[in-house]
This record gives sequence, structure tokens and C-alpha cells, in this order.
Amino acid sequence: MESPMEHPPYAGFWSRAAARIIDLLIIIAAFNLIYLADRLGADAGLWTGMGLGEGSPTGAGFSMVNVLRGLFFFTFPVFYYVYLHGTYGQTFGKMALKIKVVNEDGTPLDYRKAFLRWLGYFLCDLTFYIGYVWAAFDHRKQGLHDKVCKTVVVRTDVPFPLPAVVEPEAPAEAPAGDPASLDTGAGPPL
Repeated sequence: MESPMEHPPYAGFWSRAAARIIDLLIIIAAFNLIYLADRLGADAGLWTGMGLGEGSPTGAGFSMVNVLRGLFFFTFPVFYYVYLHGTYGQTFGKMALKIKVVNEDGTPLDYRKAFLRWLGYFLCDLTFYIGYVWAAFDHRKQGLHDKVCKTVVVRTDVPFPLPAVVEPEAPAEAPAGDPASLDTGAGPPL
């Protein structure tokens, strides 16, 4: 079993849950802002509306503009999580709560690992959120998506404990008559 000084300060379940809620609120706010701007632009006659729920003719929901809108609403969360985790190791919610995602060995995430971790969120969702709750009972506070991707979430407001530095011992001095000694002033034996 690891002692408290042998591992980084893992982020607890509640701080991770609060960070996730902040992230979801940011994503929902971005979606609402884009929807509002789109709606106001359509009402002003600058472009066509979404055609959803407005009594538009059949098939208007699959216009190229609506495909682009749908693509934005799908890719924005991917970009949000993958880019921020891959670049900073933190989303805005994690930054607010001073926690960070790192690999198990303490190295930062790359974009590939950040994308796989994002896909791991779906595993947690498919297990009826048990994958998220798992972090509350795990000794390293890892959720299912962390276990699969071999990542941990650590606190950034607590300094990592540094291992004790062990100074190398000075070599024992050999007797002056010992031929194996390199520090004798005598020349090599003939």
C-alpha cells in the first residue's frame, strides 16, 4: 500500500463532479448563445432559420446550413474537452477547482489520450454513471474513463511531495599498497 507521501494529491469525487457541472454549464451556455445569435439573425432576415418547429416544409431540416449547425453542436464538446485536456490538462471547470488530468506516471496528456479519455465518458454514461461514481470509492480516485486511459486527476493547489534525495556514499578508500587502487601515485606494476 502506498503511503500518502508516495503519490500525488488526487482530486476527490466532489471536486471532479463540480468541475464536470461547470464544464456542462459552459457548453450549454455556448450552445444557447449560438442558438440565440442564429435565431436573431434569422428573424432579422440575415439568413434562413433552422427550419425546425417553425412549420417549414418537409425536408427543410436537412439543408446544408442545418447540417453545418448540427456539426457545430456535435464537434464543440469534442473540441472543448480534447483541446483543453490535450493542451492544458484542464478544462475551464477543472481550472476553477484547481485540478488537472495527467497520465499515471505524472506526464501531461497528449491529444490522442485526451480524445480517448473523452470517448471514455461514454463508457461512464453507458454504465448509468457508475463509471463516474467509481471515483468516489477508488483509492486513486479514478473513474472508469481514467482506468481505461491510465490517467489520474490531481490537485494543483497542493505541491507534489518530492521524494527524499539520497546522496551517494563516498567510495571507501583502498589501502595505498593495493594495486587495484587508482589513486596511488605509483606507476603501473611491471
